[in-house]
Amino acid sequence: MNNKKIVVIFPGANYSADCPLLYYAGFKFETRGYEKISISYGDFTNKHNSFAELIEEVKLAVLLKLKAVDLSQYEDIVFVSKSIGTAIAGWIEEKLCIKVRHIYLTPLNETLPYINKDKNIIIVIAGTKDKFLDADTLKEHCTKENIYLKLVEGVGHRLEVKGDMNKNIELLKDLVSTY
Repeated sequence: MNNKKIVVIFPGANYSADCPLLYYAGFKFETRGYEKISISYGDFTNKHNSFAELIEEVKLAVLLKLKAVDLSQYEDIVFVSKSIGTAIAGWIEEKLCIKVRHIYLTPLNETLPYINKDKNIIIVIAGTKDKFLDADTLKEHCTKENIYLKLVEGVGHRLEVKGDMNKNIELLKDLVSTY
């Protein structure tokens, strides 16, 4: 192997790779010598009857994009994912049969099957007020699977404190330091 490393950013449906948590994750890994790929879901999020239908179509589109990249040439592959991206990243690892290290930000119920002790998960981060996945459910799951979970008190799915820029900058700095 030639020490090639890559980070793949899987955004949320309404949280692009340019939003703070994902932008700085990519930036941090790039400063460590990783190549970076940021996935985009395009118009998918507006044309589906159900969330399950949306996830299935996005999975297939992302699979096609990543099959075009020879991931076997990389010694270290890190997937940083947020929200819907967490379900897609977990599925992609299994579908491509590759070894990946994961950073899961605000996972969904659909992600829980991929958050298990047999995977290489760096960290799972969520807010205690996330409306998409109950914090107690996630905590119980991560405890059972022996996965490191950072629960941020009082924040929701965007991992932000409403109306307080200084607290958000502190929180962003704290979260990015865990990557």
